[in-house]
Amino acid sequence: MKLVILSLLLCFFCHNSSAVDRPQGPDLDIFHPDENHLWNRLHSIFFVREDQRGNKFGGDLVDPYLWPSTTQFLLKGSTHTRAITLLDEFIKGNGHQLISEPLKRAVLQHDLWSIFDWTANYDKGLPFGGNSTPLVHSKELNESRKVLREKLSKAIDLLALDEVDGLDLVNNYSMAVSSNAYSKELDSVNSEKPFLPSELLSDKGGWVCVRGALQGPSAPVHMRYYGGRSPFLVFLKIPGGRTETFKYLNSLNQSTRAKLSAATEHKSLPQFPVGTSVALVRKMSIINKTGKILVSPLVQTVQIRVYNQVGEDIKDHNASQSVYKFVLNRKDLFASINGGLKPVKKNSIEGLSLIYSSDYFENEKLKPSGSVMKSCIDCHSCGGGTIHSIFTYKQDDWVPEAAGMSLNKLRLLPTRIVDEQKRAISWKQKRHDWGLLQGWIETISKG
Repeated sequence: MKLVILSLLLCFFCHNSSAVDRPQGPDLDIFHPDENHLWNRLHSIFFVREDQRGNKFGGDLVDPYLWPSTTQFLLKGSTHTRAITLLDEFIKGNGHQLISEPLKRAVLQHDLWSIFDWTANYDKGLPFGGNSTPLVHSKELNESRKVLREKLSKAIDLLALDEVDGLDLVNNYSMAVSSNAYSKELDSVNSEKPFLPSELLSDKGGWVCVRGALQGPSAPVHMRYYGGRSPFLVFLKIPGGRTETFKYLNSLNQSTRAKLSAATEHKSLPQFPVGTSVALVRKMSIINKTGKILVSPLVQTVQIRVYNQVGEDIKDHNASQSVYKFVLNRKDLFASINGGLKPVKKNSIEGLSLIYSSDYFENEKLKPSGSVMKSCIDCHSCGGGTIHSIFTYKQDDWVPEAAGMSLNKLRLLPTRIVDEQKRAISWKQKRHDWGLLQGWIETISKG
């Protein structure tokens, strides 16, 4: 199954690279109305890319257009020089004092953190258990990364908030729900209407936060790809609400536990009903003044899949699930518009796809098409419309630590949001990239 999933992802990238083939003007006035404000220029150097025809992309996206295979952008030539110059201007000129709003400071810090992690993870392979040859780069490129890390760590440290301010950041999900801009209930007549459930982030509502059998993150593939800077929370809702969801989980786990590994087949497990929903919520972590990771109230993305068909033998996977996705828009967040959460259009192909592959801007052989929304169905149609398409349960195909794990040990367990956030922090603290950042920050404090 792992090979099937990997093939789907590779196929998806061939049709869904991070860039689009139509020029779009990126936002350059995100943090301040003046495009030439230092914060805007600093953000743009990292988040705006230019293709070989001079078209610019990116800007106010959740993640930068960067891959482990990127070897030119920010590492050589004018973009590297400009990045170092802007970071020096920010550090030496106390650029962190130009804007005092905690929300903007937190967002810019997280943005720079993503660049730091990219410089530290260029030699990593596929994040979902596949095998790949580690990328090897020259001494020159490694030195460029080191210089960037040093500057970025200083800027990250300067932008740090104290713990109170960090935990007191706006709850943008609640703002989005309260804005009444989106449907709080699933519209069975108009399935394309943006759907943002009001009680999703509650430990007492109809949605139940769930995790798998392993002790690590509940969405390990997503955590690996994004380096653990953002906890990913998985939620399940069975028609009938919280009580029915707990009943299903209990039935599933009892049935799984009772089966021998070799005898556990799709059909032997209890099936969830049509209308079952799964949600993946990505929150934003920050680093406070003591160097501690905090999970802020900010939500960066929300993905919801609703099963319209259930079973193994589904003919049309595109019709089998309805998909909804919201992404954080900084300008709207700062302007208090719908909590900054914007619905992703059905045919949108803007934003990073969940796969390590070539940098489109440096190698334009792959032409983008398709849609980000369809990619959710493509990945989660493996195993049909069954419990095996929920990878928090079906971890033995995705997670290296689960290799050889017998099927009768798989679980889908109820958990608490706060516990999953703690697990995400613990997981990040064990990573090499976090150790590098901590080392640089400690060097700064001693200096």
